[in-house]
Amino acid sequence: MLAALEKVSFGYGDHQVLDEANLALGRGQVVGLLGLNGSGKTTTMRLIANILQPVKGSVRREFRKLGYLPEERGLYRKMVVGRYLEFIAALDGLRGRAPRLEAVEWMERFGLQVYAKSRIDVLSKGNQQKVQLVSTLMGHPDLLLWDEPFSGLDALNQELLVEVLKDSRERGVTILLSTHRIEDLESWADSHYMLVDGHFYSYRPPERPAHYSIDTAQGTTTVAAADLSQAVARLTASGQVVRQVRAESGLAQTFKTLLEEKTSHGAQ
Repeated sequence: MLAALEKVSFGYGDHQVLDEANLALGRGQVVGLLGLNGSGKTTTMRLIANILQPVKGSVRREFRKLGYLPEERGLYRKMVVGRYLEFIAALDGLRGRAPRLEAVEWMERFGLQVYAKSRIDVLSKGNQQKVQLVSTLMGHPDLLLWDEPFSGLDALNQELLVEVLKDSRERGVTILLSTHRIEDLESWADSHYMLVDGHFYSYRPPERPAHYSIDTAQGTTTVAAADLSQAVARLTASGQVVRQVRAESGLAQTFKTLLEEKTSHGAQ
């Protein structure tokens, strides 16, 4: 166990974010964290990173080195990329030529070597995001906290980040990340948690999709898997052209159900 929240409560004023919540992060896992804006995803990461302290409960921290990517960029924008990454590596304890060698290695991996002598503030948002991601990987951390790591990245760089994520897991690194890419989480995350109403709900993806979406010129229809064939036949018979049939994410469906339950309870 690298980190754990044990019956943790935390809030801002009258707004209770976590309510005796429990969350455990094992070694070498990729853990996806989902929740609405303001549900407490960032707060959870700040508690693990020791930036915040719980009002009640305790946080176990047994990691050696932490890499934290906040949703808001925290770069030294006037520094050039190469020097900035060498500086971060030196802060992480690397000495001699090691900071420069590691900076060069990661710049090449993320396609940043062409910007090594460019100031950070002239880079695009996507490249600034890559610089910040690289900074979390310096010094060989055993725990990564990534808050919306795909933000600002184009499709190609998103896939590159997934490759880095999988490689890090193979090296035994634990990664907790929040993302809106729900469908992707089902394919490469080892476990998933939904943060709803101050509690973490574990989720296990189904072996088969429970629902499908049917796209036509008139809109999108969601049907149960058992009714898919009849629904397509019915739409076709009515003269509609079926453009696409796609599996609905079980994760998205479960998240929607939890939110509906929360809403219904709040209305009572």
